[in-house]
Amino acid sequence: MGMFDSLYIELDGRELELQTKLFDKSLSVYRVGDWVAGASPGVRVYFDHLWLDDAGRQVYSAERGGTRQKTVFVVLVQGVFVNYQIHEGELAAQTIEPILHQLQEHWSDSARVRDFLVETLRIQQQRFAALDGRLCRIRSIIATARRLKAGETLNHTFELLHEENKRLAAGEDPFEVIAWALEDDVEKGWSCEDRMPPDPLYEHRL
Repeated sequence: MGMFDSLYIELDGRELELQTKLFDKSLSVYRVGDWVAGASPGVRVYFDHLWLDDAGRQVYSAERGGTRQKTVFVVLVQGVFVNYQIHEGELAAQTIEPILHQLQEHWSDSARVRDFLVETLRIQQQRFAALDGRLCRIRSIIATARRLKAGETLNHTFELLHEENKRLAAGEDPFEVIAWALEDDVEKGWSCEDRMPPDPLYEHRL
């Protein structure tokens, strides 16, 4: 088949892959909100057919028995994967064409595109902040493990407030503690930045 890129969509809680050679063909993976390398400018609407077995799993041949057919429409605006629609069955050309036009007109609304991009940016910033917090937490675990290896002890009550420090002080393998921290979603708010004291003008400062 050669090189391709993949657009991922979701149906009934399961991710499905649409393979395409329209773009950079670099085996890149894209989901809604991602900028697609090699995409054309403007509002672009594409479609593809996919087949699912009786359990909802994707199959790559329409000749396999027990398959359900779907027609998927994908929308890119200025190279950003903004939306998709899934329709039942393998739609005919006379049905596909008006859907293409409707989606293109819908996403030609600059206010709609702006709102989508702003919301996507907000979600991505939250994701990056969470990842930054996890990295900060891992750096803290590594630093504490090095201290313990050098013979230091954790005597301060504040140090033992964190579950990872308790685990390290109890002799748990640092790699296991890191693996646990990467999976843990309970403790929030980790930040490597110093927190500023309350400031009534905070929201106006750059």
